Amino acid sequence: MTRLPRLTAAALLRLERKQLSPALRYLGTVVVVVACAFARAQLPATALPYLFFIPGLMFIGFWFGAGPAVLGCIMAVLTAQYCFIGPVGFGADWTDWINSLSFGLVTLGMAVVCALFRRSIRALDRLNQNLEDEVERRTDERDDIWKLSPDLICTLSAQGEVLAMNPAWQAETGWTEQQLKDGAFYSYISPAQLSDAVRNLHDRQIAELDTQSVRSNGQPLLLNWRITGRQGRFFAVARDVTLYRERQLAFDQVRSQLQQSQKMESLGQLTGGLAHDFNNLLTIISGSQDMIEQRIAQGRLSGIERYVTLARNATLRASSLTHRLLAYARKQPLVAASVDPAVLIKNMEELIARTLTPLINIELLAPGAPTLCHCDAHQLENALLNLCINARDAMPQGGRLRIEVSTLALTDPGALHVQAGDYVRICVADTGMGMPASIVERALEPFFTTKPLGSGTGLGLSMVEDFARQAGGAVRIESELGKGTAVCLFLPVHEGSAPVAKDLQATLQPAAASSSRGTAMVIDDEVAIRELVGEALHEAGFEVAEMPSADQVVQRIAELPDLKLIVTDLILPGGSSGHKIAEAAWAVRPTLKVLFISGCVDTANGSPERQEQSRLLAKPFTIEQLRASVEHLLNSPAGA
Repeated sequence: MTRLPRLTAAALLRLERKQLSPALRYLGTVVVVVACAFARAQLPATALPYLFFIPGLMFIGFWFGAGPAVLGCIMAVLTAQYCFIGPVGFGADWTDWINSLSFGLVTLGMAVVCALFRRSIRALDRLNQNLEDEVERRTDERDDIWKLSPDLICTLSAQGEVLAMNPAWQAETGWTEQQLKDGAFYSYISPAQLSDAVRNLHDRQIAELDTQSVRSNGQPLLLNWRITGRQGRFFAVARDVTLYRERQLAFDQVRSQLQQSQKMESLGQLTGGLAHDFNNLLTIISGSQDMIEQRIAQGRLSGIERYVTLARNATLRASSLTHRLLAYARKQPLVAASVDPAVLIKNMEELIARTLTPLINIELLAPGAPTLCHCDAHQLENALLNLCINARDAMPQGGRLRIEVSTLALTDPGALHVQAGDYVRICVADTGMGMPASIVERALEPFFTTKPLGSGTGLGLSMVEDFARQAGGAVRIESELGKGTAVCLFLPVHEGSAPVAKDLQATLQPAAASSSRGTAMVIDDEVAIRELVGEALHEAGFEVAEMPSADQVVQRIAELPDLKLIVTDLILPGGSSGHKIAEAAWAVRPTLKVLFISGCVDTANGSPERQEQSRLLAKPFTIEQLRASVEHLLNSPAGA
């Protein structure tokens, strides 16, 4: 029953595809009408006059079209009226003519319907042909992508079995298709990972994950997977990102090196001012010592405290400057905390002044109330120092450098690409040469610089922008030729509490001296430091054992049964370190407390595991700070 309609439709389609010229179509119409008339003439006169004309006219309409159908209807009416209605000729009455005319109109309508039917078949055929062509084209494209794509493409069943995979699997993994289907495939994505991805498809259209595995030759293969489901199957595309990750790692390393190089460049520009500053401080310290020695020799002890105070203040200034330089120069991860930019800039004022020439005046503008942001303090210092150096270079003939801290509410951040809210604005403005708009547009690009070759890496402003982005803020540059430049950092306002400066001397007091406090061991290669620390510990009630190096330390620890404390430098001669000494000491005395002293900030990295039994005191330090650190370490179970 279903075969006949299909055969009929196929025959009609083949018939429809036949194209005839207009002359042949009209000639064919005449032939069909004559054939119908001849067939009717073979029947008795009593037969219907239009018996064979109806199917003939329908054939004409379908085969030859509407125009020939009109001609056929006219010929059929005239032929039937002349030959088969009444006597031969046109002697019939008007009733017969009206019937013939009605027949002609009806058959004409039927012929037109057949013509429209053929046109519909033709349109359907064209549509089917276009669809077939489109399906074939898309299939060819899919096959080409399947074969040529470097991505690893596969189709999985609902149970996770591999149904098909493209040739890239064999090229990238080194396994054959059969080996992959036999189980090697699951070394690149485990069934558990695949199940998790399938579960994620309930919440999203595409599940994405990364896997790490090895090729058949043992080389690493990192894949980024994108999986989707359709009609009970799963379609997965895995991209080899091994080279990308390696390049990204290499880029990060180079970027870190360039960042450190930028820091070193800034430190190099600080050298002249720092040497001058340190020479002044050393002059104060040396002069005060000379005056103290002279007064003691003369027996004039009155007023000697004034020289002690001068030397101590100069030492504190040198210590602060040294710590800031080490913090600026070291490599370190971001450590976000509550920072008051106004206080930070005020503390940096002396360091900033050393970077500038005497012809440049500094102006600091800060809000009356504390304004906090959440960022890495050292990175903020680095950013500000870079901006100050740029401002200095823009004012070779001198000028004014203004650093302003304020707050503002951004309701429409616009080009800053940050969220609306309250921000701390830190602007470093100079009265230098300024920049044209074309330079301002590119100023934040890495490696872009207008300085002469060898005078800059072009990373200063890009590092500033990178810091601001990591802190959730942005950077904006405003400049005008001949009038100066202002670089503004926008950092989100932080609602936390203000940072509290740690002052051991103010919060902790050393315990009273006692003759029964046990033994303390002091390890340092500097004789003067050993003597000062040993004398301070002796006055605090300890028996002191001094060691110039790490040699025989473990043996001495075993010989001192009442040893309670070790004070050791982190960097020692012979390749040893304070950390190694601490680990060896704890192996013998698990409850021993260790105080590390060091003048290099980076040596704090890699501290031993028992941090609750140790503490770090940075050099230089006062005797009171040493005593406070010792008491805090000994009296606190956590060693905080």
